Amino acid sequence: MMFGPHRRFPAALTAGIIALLACVTTARASVISATPTLPVLGVPYASSIGAGCFPAAGACVVPGTITLTSLVSSTFDSSGQNIVANASYVGTLTNLGGVPIGPVNLSGTLEEEIIGRTSPSALGTWTTELLALSLSGPVLGHTLTLTLDSAVPSTGFSSITAEGGQAVRFRIDSFFDVFVELSLDTIPPLSTTRGPLQLSLLPEPSTWLLLLGGIAGLGCLRRRHSA
Repeated sequence: MMFGPHRRFPAALTAGIIALLACVTTARASVISATPTLPVLGVPYASSIGAGCFPAAGACVVPGTITLTSLVSSTFDSSGQNIVANASYVGTLTNLGGVPIGPVNLSGTLEEEIIGRTSPSALGTWTTELLALSLSGPVLGHTLTLTLDSAVPSTGFSSITAEGGQAVRFRIDSFFDVFVELSLDTIPPLSTTRGPLQLSLLPEPSTWLLLLGGIAGLGCLRRRHSA
């Protein structure tokens, strides 16, 4: 099943973001917080790798961001901190040649375990595992679903350190290697796996730098097309 022709995004900024993410790898970044609180809400995790392609449909989901939008539950026991949060994925659907077709906006829930973090004020570095991910949304008249690839564990780390000064601040780092399954409810259904998506926190100042750099990234896209 092939998607029909679609217009390009009218905003050059969107193409710039895609180009920049195609030219560079994601760098790990930190969030500065007044409290040592996990999870970090409202700050996107960015990846330089797209979620996958459907060759039969002539479409790809190029690099996007996953954001934990609100907390459902956070519990502590002897094994660590278990977190369930509402989450969203924002990306772009392109054809196989990289030309934007339309936006991708998925929503759902995410569950993670911060192994060994047994209190809300604990500082340190911990192995973190994604236990579940279920995000879905409409794409060109179909439903696109993003879940974890159950065949491979999706792990990373979370770190909280205190920083001195007149007021104590906390530096929070978080990074995941995520293996995903992407499915589309066409007839017949289509699915693909991809990983690892190297997801790292992208603080707000870096988000603006990314947007500005996206314009410069258009040059990289043109060079790739002309190569």
